[in-house]
Amino acid sequence: MFNFSVFLSALGISFSQIVGIGPQNAYVLRQGIGRSHVLPIIAICIVADILLIASGVLGMGKVVAGIPGFLSVVTWGGAAFILWLGFKSFHAAWSADGMSLAGSVERDRKRAIRTILVVTLLNPYVWLDTVVLIGGVSTVYGEEANLSFLLGSLCASVLWFGIIGLFAGKLAPLFEKPVSWRVLDCVIGFVMLFTASMLIYNYGLAAPLPL
Repeated sequence: MFNFSVFLSALGISFSQIVGIGPQNAYVLRQGIGRSHVLPIIAICIVADILLIASGVLGMGKVVAGIPGFLSVVTWGGAAFILWLGFKSFHAAWSADGMSLAGSVERDRKRAIRTILVVTLLNPYVWLDTVVLIGGVSTVYGEEANLSFLLGSLCASVLWFGIIGLFAGKLAPLFEKPVSWRVLDCVIGFVMLFTASMLIYNYGLAAPLPL
């Protein structure tokens, strides 16, 4: 039975976890401003959230957390890729491509899709926020409220990625000057490096790779 109060609670809780400029949101924002492959990128983010949040609400959080070596592999693999994205952003900011409009935006469809998949699925924060945290909070409302909680969480995902993906293009006029793209790439680069550093510090050092 649908519970509107649980729906609103899930909407607020999930929105608070999704909102924020991390690697995933930064990449969606950049592609949105550059108006490049926005719809497939948004679709991937939303579908990934649907699968991860649903698995968490249905009790898969404990199962995933109990897989030997899972967290360490995801942490170190994700940190390495996020570091690479950070250095790529800095390179774009100071390269010849950075002098042109949207020089740092990924124009190749396959590479754009591959990047958003890796940024989403190899980021432990995504797993912790969706499967473990949101899934854990859902247990407070009981199994009978699972559907209402799940719908609220999914609405938060659709709203957020729809906003930053589709409306980021409205910011394009602000990025007609090369310096604007350089500033954005530098900010994204620092976000990527900070995220990778925190991943290693908080999880990687405590979860060495299995040999």
